[in-house]
Amino acid sequence: MTDEPGKDLAPRQPQPPTPQVDPEQLRQFQEFQRFQEFQRYQEATGQAPQTFEPPKRPRHWLRWLLIFLGSSLFWRLFTAVAALVTVMWVYNHFFGTDDPGDIASDSGGVTGAAQGLSAPAGLQGTVGMFYKHVSFADTTRACTLILREDTRQKFANAHGASDCAAAVKELKTKVTSVDKYQQVMFPPEMLKTPTTSKVTINSCELTVEGGPRLGTFVVEKVGSGWVITDWSPSTCG
Repeated sequence: MTDEPGKDLAPRQPQPPTPQVDPEQLRQFQEFQRFQEFQRYQEATGQAPQTFEPPKRPRHWLRWLLIFLGSSLFWRLFTAVAALVTVMWVYNHFFGTDDPGDIASDSGGVTGAAQGLSAPAGLQGTVGMFYKHVSFADTTRACTLILREDTRQKFANAHGASDCAAAVKELKTKVTSVDKYQQVMFPPEMLKTPTTSKVTINSCELTVEGGPRLGTFVVEKVGSGWVITDWSPSTCG
């Protein structure tokens, strides 16, 4: 008996259905593949990953500063400060200071009221400070600017006082405006640098307001300062 073809062959099993691919998962997988390829490319070429920084916003304080520097208010303030500094420099240059110092050592041993205080660095400052101290009845500082005792007594006698301090107190009673009296104005020729170490300053040539004129001063440079070495009354026409 002849076998029939295909009689002993096993029946074919049905193939399982192909699973459906989620489109979102496929997209993520493709992006992951591209990311891996990009990393391999960077490693092969030696390039570092590029980072992008967001643009920095301009600083507000810098913008306002530039606006202020360009404003008219800034330049007005700048001009006022510059003028103030100039006035202070001129005042210190010509009038100096009258803080405690060493007038005694500079003058070779001064006795009396002149001990222990310094003289202004400018001759105009010496006379100007004398008027200022009289306006405040500062007897110690006023009489300190007069170098010798005999000159101080001459000043006191001319004002009918027993000593220099009493004369200063008497003159204070005649001051009608302290602010004006302490601001003595010198003519331009007196503001020049002196060519000698001894200068005569007549109060009649000064602009004095708010009180009496104080006579003629002989101012002499002693060490680094100027002191009154002689004095005489003056009559202004």
